[in-house]
Amino acid sequence: MKESYLGIDVHKKWCVFTEIDSTGKLLRQGRFGNTFEEVSTFASSLTQRVQVVLEPVLNYLWLLDQLEPYAGSVHVATPHKVRVIAESKSKTDRYDSRMLAELLRTNFLPESWVPPAEIRLLRGLVRQRYHLVKSVIMNKNRIRYLLFQHGIDLKVFNIASPKARAAIQGLCLPEVTRQTIEECLQVIALLNGLVAEVDQRIARCVEGNQTVALLQTIPGIGTLRSAVIYAEVGDIARFYSAKALASYTGLTPIVRSSGESVWRGGITHLGSRPLRHALVEAAIDVIRKSPALRRMYCRILYRSNIQKARVAVARKLAIIIYAMLNRDEPFRVERTISWAFRPKSSNR
Repeated sequence: MKESYLGIDVHKKWCVFTEIDSTGKLLRQGRFGNTFEEVSTFASSLTQRVQVVLEPVLNYLWLLDQLEPYAGSVHVATPHKVRVIAESKSKTDRYDSRMLAELLRTNFLPESWVPPAEIRLLRGLVRQRYHLVKSVIMNKNRIRYLLFQHGIDLKVFNIASPKARAAIQGLCLPEVTRQTIEECLQVIALLNGLVAEVDQRIARCVEGNQTVALLQTIPGIGTLRSAVIYAEVGDIARFYSAKALASYTGLTPIVRSSGESVWRGGITHLGSRPLRHALVEAAIDVIRKSPALRRMYCRILYRSNIQKARVAVARKLAIIIYAMLNRDEPFRVERTISWAFRPKSSNR
């Protein structure tokens, strides 16, 4: 039997699909609900001659797991690249699903990497930690805003520290404001406890992992940051160059060039937020240990600002990480700048 190609446009409540044959002829088109029962029923209608493609949105990993045992193969498209290739004035769910199938049929599909089960588990943990920490920061900012409303600016680094709590107790505040601040502090204490529990689970998950141990040779990158980098980067072999990894972090600047006109904007912010934040935070520590990166930081800081200087070091750090993982070599202070561009060793 001839092979067929099936594209699925995934939505929250339903999925629209289009199946075509090897010549591009329409075989069937329709939709099914995004529930376990309806997905299972649709999956059982597939055969090993069907190649499936979908975009990495919403619950795509769960959907992929349900379809994989029944289909010949399941592919995941790269969303922003598909939009560039298949941009059209008339955009409908059926058009999107058919275009995915057509791209797979003609071998023009830009595929996205599907993480294995081990990486998915670790990603779940590091992203949960990321959201918990964001909630802690949100409540701390809420406390500072409440104090600001009454003309108070506490000069403390951690607004939830015992020193800050003692200072707040001595302030003359309305009862409602005092009660709200106390509730925020209770939420912060609860969240910090949950963060500590997740930290322990992450540490157990990466125990004995060689890649994580290699990343920890970088100053400023301990167990947690190395776990975040490993979880979000995954297999380094999927990146064809150091620049590709830097682009994946979302730390590369936007460039628009036409003729003699060149416009440079801020960073793209594409890719993983936890990874981007981990690299920027690590950059703050690594410039204290690496003279080369410190000189780079100071040079950019002289002509720009502290945010751009940190981002530039974080981007360079991504390039160095690519070289380390690609060559299986630890971080070396003396090779910080030139090392990432050195030819790959032949004995690897």
